[in-house]
Amino acid sequence: MNELPTIDGYTLTHLTPENGPLMQALAERCADYFELVTGCPPGPAEAQALFTALPAGKGYEDKMVIGVFASSHELVGVLDVVRDYPELGKWYLGLLMLEPARRGQGLGERLYRAFEQWAAASGARAIRLSVAGQNGRAYRFWRRLGFVELERRPPARFGAKESVMIIMERALPIAITSDR
Repeated sequence: MNELPTIDGYTLTHLTPENGPLMQALAERCADYFELVTGCPPGPAEAQALFTALPAGKGYEDKMVIGVFASSHELVGVLDVVRDYPELGKWYLGLLMLEPARRGQGLGERLYRAFEQWAAASGARAIRLSVAGQNGRAYRFWRRLGFVELERRPPARFGAKESVMIIMERALPIAITSDR
């Protein structure tokens, strides 16, 4: 697997459960996201859940929790990725979360674009994700980055809220994947 990219002033690093306290602190700074999606603030084991959650049929060798560190060595964002899910060559981006102070400045797009290039060089042909129906800002963000809506799943309970989950996907451009 290729080395993780860097992004002007930010470093991407694979996180492990030992980074749990940093991840938990980030989740607490991102309470607005958890309240929007689940109707609840982040729980005390939010970081642990991020490290252990896996879709059926996948193992931890396919899961990556990637931290985004500012030059001050502060964890300011995270990506949760499962390789080859739901099928070979498609990678599932379960979460791209940035602390509120870093949003709205183009970092999310730069981060995603760097991740996409790295994923393509590592064998991904497409990126899939899901967006909670009430998260209109995220839906517009992913549409702007070229994701297309595949389906809307019936409402399911996440915490105190029921949400329609919108499944989206972006095929990776041939120009990126041909460099492998």
